Amino acid sequence: MELYCDCCKGVTKHEVVKKNLYRCSVCGTHINFTPKREVEIEAIFSSGSETEIGKIRMAEDEEIFRDSELVVDFEKESKIGRVTALQLKDGRISDFSKAKNVYAVWLRNVGEVTIKFSLHKRTVTTPYKMKFDGETEFVVGEIIELKKKKYRIHRIKLLNGGLLKKEGERALAKDIKRVYATYTP
Repeated sequence: MELYCDCCKGVTKHEVVKKNLYRCSVCGTHINFTPKREVEIEAIFSSGSETEIGKIRMAEDEEIFRDSELVVDFEKESKIGRVTALQLKDGRISDFSKAKNVYAVWLRNVGEVTIKFSLHKRTVTTPYKMKFDGETEFVVGEIIELKKKKYRIHRIKLLNGGLLKKEGERALAKDIKRVYATYTP
């Protein structure tokens, strides 16, 4: 197990001497350490119209909040999701709780998201969708290329209801509901 050693002033490997007693393999100093108990929580993970069931492991006294981002483990991979709701063990739905009281967590994929576009060309508006990494940044006034044509972003609608329309305002793909852009020849 790797723990922080006061003598070495860093994280080093430690060997178990007995329950909750560890010895630094570098300097031999002993340390008392009680590992935090962990819980496994069911994770209902949505990516657009698809839903997967995974697991989240965390310390039982750690707090989970709506809109926090957590890593969800699946059989073959892990994905990052944003918490949309918590179901407590007593059946109630909540926006926050300690992990030990949570039965299931609902999450929305923020690792790879689908962005909806409204592309304006004169009097015609065309809807368009495209997948992006959740950390991709969009800026009002930026010129983007979609469908082999150039468009200038003039508005960004956010998931929280906000609207960005001033030149230079920016948002990450994981926070965007729709991007409005006008054709620029």
